[in-house]
Amino acid sequence: MEFRPKHTKHKVLLAVYGALFLLCIGVIAFVHQGEQRARQVQGLSQLESITATLSEQIPHGHITALMERYDGRGMIFKNTQDAWYYVLHERLRKAAERNGLEAPLEILVHDTMKQELQVLVTSAETPRFRDPWNGDEALILPHYEAEGHTIPSANGRPELMAFGSIRDVDGHVLGIVFARRSTATVVAAAQTSLFRNIAIALVVFGLVGFLLFRYIGRWLNADEAAHDQVKARNADMTDGMAYAAKIQRALVPSALIYDELFADSFVIDRPKDLVSGDFHWVLRIDDDTCFVAAADCTGHGMPGAMMATVGCSLLNEIVPQHAEKDPAEILRILHARMVAALHQQGKERGAGDGMDVALCRVDRRQSEILFAGAYRPLYWLHQGQLSIINGDRRPVGGGHQTEDRHFTTHRLAYTAGDRIYLFSDGYVDQFGGPERKRFMTSRLADLLVKHQQLPLKEQAVLLDRAFLDWKGAGEQMDDICMLGLAV
Repeated sequence: MEFRPKHTKHKVLLAVYGALFLLCIGVIAFVHQGEQRARQVQGLSQLESITATLSEQIPHGHITALMERYDGRGMIFKNTQDAWYYVLHERLRKAAERNGLEAPLEILVHDTMKQELQVLVTSAETPRFRDPWNGDEALILPHYEAEGHTIPSANGRPELMAFGSIRDVDGHVLGIVFARRSTATVVAAAQTSLFRNIAIALVVFGLVGFLLFRYIGRWLNADEAAHDQVKARNADMTDGMAYAAKIQRALVPSALIYDELFADSFVIDRPKDLVSGDFHWVLRIDDDTCFVAAADCTGHGMPGAMMATVGCSLLNEIVPQHAEKDPAEILRILHARMVAALHQQGKERGAGDGMDVALCRVDRRQSEILFAGAYRPLYWLHQGQLSIINGDRRPVGGGHQTEDRHFTTHRLAYTAGDRIYLFSDGYVDQFGGPERKRFMTSRLADLLVKHQQLPLKEQAVLLDRAFLDWKGAGEQMDDICMLGLAV
């Protein structure tokens, strides 16, 4: 086939292909940076959880007895030499193995006479009793009396570090449990994900490029080949949509993660097309806290999927950075970032694109749910009664309202066995039934209350069947995403 770049169609196709390739590179880089930051925050949270748990479990009497009985360096040279030392060593060793820590866990004490941090007990095979600690004391000593502390990674610092204080009955600090992890593991995990995304992008763009230029000759043929040209083009678009759906499924969390975080759960994900403008999302902050969301982006199909990609990526970046903030503040930040990312300042064409979202912070330690919504509600099934907590009547994104947009946080004290439901409007807005009317929220609420005794996965089957029966032979009107969680 003769290739003539000067031909207008060739130039347009090359320009579009190049622009899409650059956009894909930008999205991959953006997602990689967000994932690396998220993994670092997750790593610090894990270390803090380990040290906090151990500092509460370690008997302070063992620490006092060891310091009184052995006051010189190297007096313990085997882990089995002293029963108290052995008990503490085994507890540290098992915790290090259980959490996959490469560096040993250590109990450090501050020798005020020598003005140095000393290793009292270590999970390593060889004791370093009363040896000077080989770390940077300037990072630890200012926070030695604190309940617990994490030290974020900085440029040139190769480790993530956290410690928790061991206190006696009077509240005096006897020592600290110290844990560290190499940032190389965080970087390696993020790079693995990066290479996977690059491989997917190369396959997609290689296939799209092959299909695109393979059929250029047909597109330039005479009018008698027009039918074949349209058919081939539609096939290419379907292939592209199928690969876009694979990429979207890789970006949205797996439904299996909810079973790890909650006692019971279900996810109903029914796109109108191959790709969806609706998505569910979850991020674990620590052993007791996580964020969950269900979002409905403007449009469906490829336009909606592109908006969903932006929204999901922004949540992956913003929430780990602001995990201490309530959902309303996170929605405010998300709105500002989306307006900036989509250049929606002013009243330019397309400035109304955005998303409706329900965002929850579930805190098991406090038995509390914090909820904020942008045009989306939270359904809360508490002690057999269903409550509907409405979100604010304003979206995330869109330049048609003030750029500094505020939302409201609702605090709910839940009890074991409560359920929450987050969903887009596609389910309740579906036309169907004998009179071709909308399904409506009241009918959904009746189903949830009537079948509240069912396990959530069985309830999902019932909800899905009810939707299909209502829709009948009619067309699905919109994307559908529904999340049910037993808290």
